[in-house]
Amino acid sequence: MKVCGVVLAAGAARRFGRAKQLERWPDANGPTLVERAVKLAAASGVAEVILVTGNQAEKVAALFADSSAYPVPIHPVFNLRWEEGQGFSVAAGVKALPVDCTAALFFLSDQPRLQPHSAQALLKALIELAAPEKAILFPIFGGKRGNPVLFGNFYFEKLAQLEGDVGGRAIVKAYPEAIREVPVDDPAILEDVDTPQDLANLQ
Repeated sequence: MKVCGVVLAAGAARRFGRAKQLERWPDANGPTLVERAVKLAAASGVAEVILVTGNQAEKVAALFADSSAYPVPIHPVFNLRWEEGQGFSVAAGVKALPVDCTAALFFLSDQPRLQPHSAQALLKALIELAAPEKAILFPIFGGKRGNPVLFGNFYFEKLAQLEGDVGGRAIVKAYPEAIREVPVDDPAILEDVDTPQDLANLQ
């Protein structure tokens, strides 16, 4: 079984007012949010990480020019239609996955407090399934679903056709019987950063 990570870091961040992927955490001396997300993905147990870039793509990709500091390969992929919504970023990430990938674990780049054990719990749950290729796994905290989200390769063709800002919601809605909720002790699965004030609040 081969699980690959996909970090979505292409967004325009219009509400933030600048490329939030390049904001630093937890202070001005810390890593950027995208570095934090890639480090988390790489430590989760995936075989490699696809980093989907768009907004400030050259600056984001340059952070990973030397990926020797990470335990798995990091592959930046540019989403030509990054301004048109997250669906295009999901599609770009899926199209870059290796053909032998059993499942993909999708990370957002704006969840700086997310804990590694949340992603690891999804991989552990995947191994226990009889048909991992048809899995849709969500972490759950306090009765609410959060991120990251895992999709088996049964859905890759449909994910690769996504457009606009729908993300994977349409596929989740179409296959409710495939969904498994994995309890985690991590409220950060429900957090994300949309504005500078959001980031300040989390800090």
